[in-house]
Amino acid sequence: MDDPTFTTSIPARKAAVCIISAAKERGYIDGPLITAPELGEIEKQLFLNMFTALRGSDKITDCALSSEQMSALFTFVFAKAAETAAQLYEGVDNVELSTDGMFSLSVPIAAGELLNNYSADLDFPSVCMEHFLELSEEEDFSEPFYSLFEALKWCYRISFHIFWDYLEQQS
Repeated sequence: MDDPTFTTSIPARKAAVCIISAAKERGYIDGPLITAPELGEIEKQLFLNMFTALRGSDKITDCALSSEQMSALFTFVFAKAAETAAQLYEGVDNVELSTDGMFSLSVPIAAGELLNNYSADLDFPSVCMEHFLELSEEEDFSEPFYSLFEALKWCYRISFHIFWDYLEQQS
């Protein structure tokens, strides 16, 4: 964590480390993350769309989200990671992810039967949420949305890794 090239804020770094540590602790990752060249642009577009949807949402009160709303967001990015993995694995050139269901605790996963069934057995979004809430109780986040979205970003990246790894094991 003392790498001078890592320039994000300390609270955001803590949020990222929190999610990565939770994933390692639960056995979701045990080495380098699987990634894809196009993943950065897909992630960027998804999170820009999420910010836009949040800005126009009546779900936010006093610039804060309830724990249920945050839980829905972790579930949402988990589902979108499954969709991303499924589409990239199938060779889709232009992956597009909707923000529909962003605040639903049962957001549908449009990733095909294989990943839909597999995702039902995974508790990764709730693990991320629990660890992030624990961190939030310890830290006084001056910019809570920034830290939350950093945690969501790592939930998305690790979820992609989980789903891609599973697809490769099945083929």
